[in-house]
Amino acid sequence: MTRHRTVRVARVARVLGLVTVAALLAGCVRMPTSGPVVESEGTSGSQDAPGISFDPRPPQAGQATAEVVEGFFEAMKATPVSVSVARQFLSREAAEAWVPEQQIITYAELGDPTAGTSVRVPLTDVNTYDARGAWQRTSGGAILSLGLVKEDGEWRIDEVPDALIVPETWFDDWYERASLYYFDPTTEIMVPEPVFVPRGDQFASSLVRGLLTRSSSDLEDVTRSYFPPGTTHGLSVPITSGIAQVSLSGDPDAVDELTAQRMLAQLVWTLRQEPRIGAVQLSIGGRTIVGPSGSPQVSLQFGSGYDPNGVPATTDLFALDKGMVVTGPMGELAPTLGPLGQEESGYDLRSIGVSLSGVRLAGVTSTGSELVVAPTESPTGEVATVILGAVDLAAPHWDYRDRIWVLDRNNGRARVFQVVDGAAGEVVVPGLTGRRLTELIVSRDGSRLVAVVRTGKADRVVSVRVRHDSAGAVAGFTRPQVLPEPAEGTARIRDIAWRSPTTVSVLRDIITEGLSQVRTVSVDGAPGEISTGGTTSLRGRIRTLVSSPVELVEAYAVAGRSVFALTRPERSVPDLPPGLRSLTYVG
Repeated sequence: MTRHRTVRVARVARVLGLVTVAALLAGCVRMPTSGPVVESEGTSGSQDAPGISFDPRPPQAGQATAEVVEGFFEAMKATPVSVSVARQFLSREAAEAWVPEQQIITYAELGDPTAGTSVRVPLTDVNTYDARGAWQRTSGGAILSLGLVKEDGEWRIDEVPDALIVPETWFDDWYERASLYYFDPTTEIMVPEPVFVPRGDQFASSLVRGLLTRSSSDLEDVTRSYFPPGTTHGLSVPITSGIAQVSLSGDPDAVDELTAQRMLAQLVWTLRQEPRIGAVQLSIGGRTIVGPSGSPQVSLQFGSGYDPNGVPATTDLFALDKGMVVTGPMGELAPTLGPLGQEESGYDLRSIGVSLSGVRLAGVTSTGSELVVAPTESPTGEVATVILGAVDLAAPHWDYRDRIWVLDRNNGRARVFQVVDGAAGEVVVPGLTGRRLTELIVSRDGSRLVAVVRTGKADRVVSVRVRHDSAGAVAGFTRPQVLPEPAEGTARIRDIAWRSPTTVSVLRDIITEGLSQVRTVSVDGAPGEISTGGTTSLRGRIRTLVSSPVELVEAYAVAGRSVFALTRPERSVPDLPPGLRSLTYVG
């Protein structure tokens, strides 16, 4: 048994080794005339499973090897999601050892299987997802080899990858995007990690299973989980009267109260994505974990202080109006009380970035060579110059630790600066530093940088994870991940902005159609449309996105003085006053 299992695992490794990873590019080109929003696309965010169920046929007597393999692939398309029939196509030993939860492999088309006892099956446009449901890579194709043996006179599959192997259209219908929530290394804020989980009754159980599954090594020093290694839960997470009952294995005496509360916070943040859940009840080895109120039923407000969007964070807009910093709701912007909100400030700024609380701002001077920092509310506050002698500073951005991240385009040899407690220092970001970058933004939780890399033919959007030590200091970066490629006929990217903690909206030109396009993509590089944001096409010289990762906060596209509402395209937005520019939210 052990030897046979080892052979099978080695076989899987050889199979997966055939997958060739194809780079994902993102880009765009130049723009045309003016006009309104003309098109908006996106998927509905429903968590209801599709209404059609499929109960596949089990193996039939006398089937040839290729027919058994075809039946196995067909059985994996059972709906609601189930592998009970698919397991019947396996030998007794393989059925016992098969762990399809280890990964998901999706394909666009399934080729005809070859005949014989070692059946080869070609797959096109392959995507792989790990045991948590996190997207791993896209490849042009793969060839799976399945070994068969005769058992009780019938052919059965004896060598099979530990994976659920399904068409991408089936996957799109039965899996949806969600996030698993972890702590950052300082345990000060939640960091969401995008995953795909089954719709319907398996949604909550799959989220919990994902939290308990060890994350990839790429997330080392990026996220932290308080679930002890080896912790498992039952087959399902029952939801009774709106209460999710999560029963975990393990030694209850080995989990101290602080760890238990942090486990509970991760669960609450993760399970609040299931609309049927109003509270969470957690037990470990039979010991019930109570919340701050002493009740075992913990509301979904528990752990709100760890919000990845920052606490507190204002939803006001900020802008430059004839050189003065102004703030307020759209159409009601008024000068700030700080020194840069005064006409006689003496500072000529071209762009600004504001701290999450809205009490401090950073401004780039008109020459692009200096970065100044000042309070927004104190008229007597000091204006400090923190960067001097740069070449071409982009707009600055803040994370929850009040650190400022700013790109110096530096004539095509980018430098990245971080300002901490008023002191600026250059950080070397492998894959970004020294490249031709046009934009750089940071997630509010401080765990992600997203940049636009300019190339000769098209621009690319890339994402980098930021590693931290337990004190919150930057410890390094992961390799850049190229985000999904744009539609054909695009080249230049004009702007990027956060649409949620795990998605970014990308503004690009569509040169073949004379339009601008705003497309929202997942920050992990996973393919497919995003339900919040989707794809919107506009007419006009759109140059800027004004967007926030906070849910329900309005997103805008700006073309000169014209403003288009992206969240509610039917809404008419008045033109900006003459002289108003650098419109932005905090962060």
